[in-house]
Amino acid sequence: MKNNKILCTLLAVSVFALFFNPVSISTAHAVEEKKEEKPKKRLTKRALIISQKVSKILEGVQKMADEKRYQDALAELNDTLEMRLSDYEKALAYNMMAYMYFALEDFPKAQKVYENVVKLEKVPDGLLQTAQLSLAKAYMIEEKYQKALSAINVWFDMVDQVSPDPYVLRAQIKFQLKDYKGALPDVKKAIKMAQDENKTPKENWLLVERAVYFQNSDFKSLERCLKDLISLYPKEQYWTQLSYVYAELGKQDKSLVALETAYEQDLLQKENQIMSLAQYMLSEETPYKAAKVILKGIKSGRVEESGKNLSLLGDALMMAKEYEQAINVMTKAADKTQDSADYYKLAQIHSNRQEWQQALTQAEQALKDKDFKYRQDALVLKGLILFNLNRLDDAKIVFSNIKKSEPENRTADQWLAYIEGEQKRRAYMAQ
Repeated sequence: MKNNKILCTLLAVSVFALFFNPVSISTAHAVEEKKEEKPKKRLTKRALIISQKVSKILEGVQKMADEKRYQDALAELNDTLEMRLSDYEKALAYNMMAYMYFALEDFPKAQKVYENVVKLEKVPDGLLQTAQLSLAKAYMIEEKYQKALSAINVWFDMVDQVSPDPYVLRAQIKFQLKDYKGALPDVKKAIKMAQDENKTPKENWLLVERAVYFQNSDFKSLERCLKDLISLYPKEQYWTQLSYVYAELGKQDKSLVALETAYEQDLLQKENQIMSLAQYMLSEETPYKAAKVILKGIKSGRVEESGKNLSLLGDALMMAKEYEQAINVMTKAADKTQDSADYYKLAQIHSNRQEWQQALTQAEQALKDKDFKYRQDALVLKGLILFNLNRLDDAKIVFSNIKKSEPENRTADQWLAYIEGEQKRRAYMAQ
C-alpha cells in the first residue's frame, strides 16, 4: 500500500540547540589562549589589559546576568560603552550585551552587537572567532540564511580545528537555502567525527541528515538514517517514518512490521496512532490483529469508545468472521452514529449469518437515508434478503426499481431473470 502522506513531519531542525554563552571576565584570557594559530595582528600584552574599573563593572554585569536582571545589565553595559575603552574591553562588553539580548530573545539587536564585535581590530583571535560564529547563529535565527552562510564560511577560514557542531550549523543553513547537495557532506562530516572518537552522534545531527535525504528522495539512505535514530534515540515518530519509507521502497511487509514493533514497545500511545495502525492492518488483510489493537486501546482508555472507532472495530471483526462480536459492536456504533453505513454493515453481518429478518430491519434502516453513498448496494442486499424470506414479489419490485434508476445494472437483470425463473419453477411444482 502506498502511503499518501508522511506519518510524522520529517524536518525537526532547531538552531536553538546551539547555545549562546557570554564570555565571562574570568575566562576571557583563556579564550584568547585557546586559539592563536591565525592571528590577524600580533597583540601586545598592553592591548589585552582590562582596567580595574572596567573589570569591576563587567563583574557586576555578570552578576546581574546570573540573577536574570537583563535590562539592568544592558543599561550598565550601554553606560560602559560610552566610556573610553580599548577594543578588547569593547569586545567583552559587546559579547555580554549580545548574551543579554539573546536571553531576551531580541535577536536583531544581538545580531547588530556581534556585527560591532567582528569589526574591532585589537581583539584576541579566540574572542573574535566566538563572535563570528555567534553572528552566523544570529543570522540563522533571523532567517537571513545567505548572510549566515557567508558569516560561518568566514569563521571556517579563521580556525584550524573545528568541532562537529559548526559543520551541522552550516548544513542547517545550506538546507534552508535548499542546497541539499551541499548540506549533506557537512552533516556527514560531523557524524563521522563523533563516530571516529567512539562518541554518539547527537540526535539533531541525525535529524538534519534525515531531512536532507528526504528532500533528495533518497529513501534507501533515509532507511539507514532512521534505523540509526531508532537505535540511538527510540521514538514513535522514527518508527512511523521508517514505516513510510518501507512503503515508498515497496517493502509493505516491513512497513507494517515497523509500526507493529513500535506498538509492541508501547511507543504508540495516542488514539490516532493506534487507530492508524489498525487501519493499516485492515488494509493488509490482518483484521483479527486490527480488532485486538482497537479493543486493547479502548480497554486502556487510549482509544475513545466513539461511534467512529466502534465502526472500524466492527469492520475488523466482520472481516475476521467474528460475527457475534461484530453484531454487538456494530449495534453500539449505529446507536452512537445513527449512520446509514453502520446499519448497512449490520445488514451484511446478519445476511452472512442468514438471519434474514434482522438483516431486513437493518437494510431498511440504512435506506431511510436518500443520500446514502451505497444506496444501490443496499437495495441489492434488500432484494437478496427478500428473496431469501420467500417474498419473491417484493424482491422483484426492488430489483425492478433498481433497473429503472440504472438501466445498465447487470446485477438487477440477473436477479430479475432468476426470480422469474424461480417463480415459474414454483408454479410448475405447485401443479
